[in-house]
Amino acid sequence: MIIKVARTAIIFLGLYSSILICQPLFPTDSINALKDSDHDGVIDARDVCSNTPLGSDIDNGGCPLTKLTLFSFNFDVQFRTGQYKLASEFHTKLKDLAVFLQHDPNTLLLIEGYTDDVGAESYNLTLSKKRAESIANVLISTFGIAADRIKTFGYGQNRPIESNSTETGRKANRRVSGEIVIPLQSQHANKGIHSNYSTNQPQIDHYNLTIPFKLNRYGIKNAYRPSIQRLGKLLQSDPDILIFIEGHTDNTGSKDHNVALSLERANNIADLLNAQFAIAPARLKVLGHGQQFPLKPNNTIKGRRGNRRVEVKVVKKFKATQEVILPKWTIWSVDQMESERQKGK
Repeated sequence: MIIKVARTAIIFLGLYSSILICQPLFPTDSINALKDSDHDGVIDARDVCSNTPLGSDIDNGGCPLTKLTLFSFNFDVQFRTGQYKLASEFHTKLKDLAVFLQHDPNTLLLIEGYTDDVGAESYNLTLSKKRAESIANVLISTFGIAADRIKTFGYGQNRPIESNSTETGRKANRRVSGEIVIPLQSQHANKGIHSNYSTNQPQIDHYNLTIPFKLNRYGIKNAYRPSIQRLGKLLQSDPDILIFIEGHTDNTGSKDHNVALSLERANNIADLLNAQFAIAPARLKVLGHGQQFPLKPNNTIKGRRGNRRVEVKVVKKFKATQEVILPKWTIWSVDQMESERQKGK
């Protein structure tokens, strides 16, 4: 009798186990609704791109993620030796760039001019700056781009991309490059950056810094170095970050002297960041404006004191795409879908 009962139990359990093995955990329509044929983490119902290569980075639609593209380029223009005016035939080549800038008003454009090694170094520095300015002027006058959205730089013969020993190389070095960036904004970006300038203290928020200077001085006081060091650490934390370092003076002295002095002030800050934090010079965009952009009237001591300054602005390279964080599809999604289906009956 015991043997018969045991045999019956074994047969029953075997049949029941077979039923369990054959019986799907969830209805077929629920399982099919969550099918992921190419195993990219996005269900077929939401997958815009089928057969995505396994292991690809993807967006929310299941398509291979476009690699982040930096907006850095060389202008498709050429300059003759010793010339800086942009021929009218090249104006139309700036249209696409102008349209982009018009549609994205938060962006800034950096324009950097270069020369070959023909001529004196000081002459080439001026020439390269004028080449950058010639393109900026077309964007401003022809396409209506605001002047304060464009920064122009001149590097002369200092950064060749080809050898200057051949005409082909020299032609390649007579160029202008561009880069689109976007300012980083602190939640306190509009508070106190330039206020309280009479205290001779650096004014700083997370992404902007103003350092004052004494009359005809360009040395950096030790009291201001911690602020600069914070900038250095910020630059180290993200290789896509750049900074503008722009020097200014009051109107004491000649214009040429003030331009040179303002540039020396800005270069001192750049040199400090390069020496202490190994920040590449290409990420430190230095300008010297002299007395051109005063904050306050120069007819008072207080006003002149506020105008003797270096302003630092933090920007980041503009990118064509941004990565998207995908939701994680796990077994709870099946449970949730089945529960909702049952409620709808």
